[in-house]
Amino acid sequence: MLISDKLVFIELQKTGSTHIKTLLRDLVGGKNDGKHNTPSEELLASGKPFIGSIRDPWAWYLSLWTYGCQQKGELFQRLTNEKRWERVHAKGKAAAEAEAAEALEPDDDEVDGDDDDGKAKGKARKPLPENWGPERAKNFWYANPESAEAFREWLQVVLATRSLRRMLEAGYGKSPISKAGGLLTFRYFTLFVRGTEGVDKSVSTVDALKAYDKEHCFVSHFIRNESLAADFLETVQACGVNLTDEQKRSVLEAKKTNVSARPKGPDFYYDDASIQLVMRRDKFIIDKFGYKHKKP
Repeated sequence: MLISDKLVFIELQKTGSTHIKTLLRDLVGGKNDGKHNTPSEELLASGKPFIGSIRDPWAWYLSLWTYGCQQKGELFQRLTNEKRWERVHAKGKAAAEAEAAEALEPDDDEVDGDDDDGKAKGKARKPLPENWGPERAKNFWYANPESAEAFREWLQVVLATRSLRRMLEAGYGKSPISKAGGLLTFRYFTLFVRGTEGVDKSVSTVDALKAYDKEHCFVSHFIRNESLAADFLETVQACGVNLTDEQKRSVLEAKKTNVSARPKGPDFYYDDASIQLVMRRDKFIIDKFGYKHKKP
C-alpha cells in the first residue's frame, strides 16, 4: 500500500501493481506501508481517494502460475509444503470414512451452496487424486512454464477443488465468498471491500457479492492492467494531480516492471474447459469490470 498526501494505492498481486506504485511514487511521492495491506479505519476516514488495480482473470491466473514456475510467491510455497498436504490428506481420509459410514451419494460436480466445512450438502466429497501433493507441485505443476497440461491441472487445484481452499490462502476456505468466487475474487474483496473478514454467511452467491461490493467497496478508481497507462493518467488526474505533458509522456513510455516471463501466449494454455472454469468461479470480477470475452 502506498500512502501519499493526494491518494492511497492498494496493491493486488499480479495486476501491474509494482509498476503502478513506481509511477505513483515518482509523481506524488508517499510512503510504502507493506505490500498488499488493507487500510486502517483511520485511513479510510481520511477523505483521501483510494486506488486499486485489477486484471483480466484469465491472464491473472496464468501470471500467478508463471510466477510459481519461478519458485516465487506464497501460493507456490503453500502448494509445495509437505506438512500442509499431510493435513489435507489426513482430513480427506477421515471425511471419506465418515461419509462412507453414512452411505452418502457420490458428488459428481462442484456446486454452490456447500456447508461450512466445504462439503456439498447431502453429497460425498470428491477424493483428491492420490498423486496430488508437494512432489506433484514441484515436479509437474510448477516444473515447466511451457506445459499447458500442467497449467490446466494447477487451475483445477486452485479453482475447482473445495477441500484445498483452506490450504491456498489464509481465510479463503472459511469465507462464504469462496462458495461463489475464485481466488482472484477473494483477494479483491479482502483488499478493496470493508468487513470482508466477518462477512455474513449469506454472501455466498454472485448476486450477493455484487450487492455487498456495491455497499462496502471503498475504492473510487481502478486501474486495469490491460489499459494501465491510460487508466493511470485518467485516475491520477481525477484525484487532483495535475500532470505536465512531459510527465504524461513518461507514463506512456515507461516499461512495466516485475513482469513474469512466459514463452507462450494465453491461447496456448487455455482450453474450453479451463476458460469456462475461470468464467464460472470469477464471474463477479468478469461482470464488474466488463471482461465479457470468452477467451483470455
